[in-house]
Amino acid sequence: MSRFDQLAREWDEKPERVENAKKIGKAILENIPVSKAWNTMDFGAGTGLLTFYIQPHVKHIDAIDNSKGMLEVLTEKIQKAKVNNITPLLKDLEKDDLGENKYDLIISSMTLHHIKDIEPFLKKLYQSLKQNGYIAIADLEEEEGTFHSDNEGVYHFGFNKEKIKSTFENIGFKDVKVFTVNKIIKESKEYPVFLLVARK
Repeated sequence: MSRFDQLAREWDEKPERVENAKKIGKAILENIPVSKAWNTMDFGAGTGLLTFYIQPHVKHIDAIDNSKGMLEVLTEKIQKAKVNNITPLLKDLEKDDLGENKYDLIISSMTLHHIKDIEPFLKKLYQSLKQNGYIAIADLEEEEGTFHSDNEGVYHFGFNKEKIKSTFENIGFKDVKVFTVNKIIKESKEYPVFLLVARK
C-alpha cells in the first residue's frame, strides 16, 4: 500500500489543501475559455479536489491516478454528489497509455514533482491533447526539499518557472504562461504555487 493509499481517507481534511485546489481551479477558469463541450483529463487527480472544481464547466473528466485508495475516495464522492461526468481511472502515468488527440483540456494540481522523467511524460501529454487543446498544470515553485515531511516519491523540489516554461516550449507547446496562484504556509514558511497554462 502506497503512502497515498494510507493518506486517502484524511486527504480532504486539510483546509489549506482544499483552498489550494480552489485557487488553482479559479485561475484555470480565468485563463482558459473552458467549454461544456470539452473532454478533460485530470492527472494525479487524487480525491478529486480540482476535478470537482472544473467538473461543472466541462463535458467529461477522466480522473487519472495511480493510488487505488485515492480513487476509492473519489468514487464515493462522485456517488454522493450524483455527478455522471467523472470517470476515475487507475493508471501509472509514466508507463501507461494516455491516448492520442483525445482531450481538449488537461489539468493537474501538485503532481508533476512526483513524475521522475518530466520531458518524456510531457511529450505523452502533448500527444494526448487535441490540436489547439489547452494544458493547465499547477505545482510548487522551486523549494529546498522541506515542503514534504517525507520525500519518498518526490523527484523534484518544485520547479523554476522560467525553466519549466522553456521545457514546455521545447516540446512544442505554444502561448506558455507561468504565474503564481497561491502561497501555502507550512510551519511559518511560504511555498509559492505556480500555474502553467499553454496550448498545443
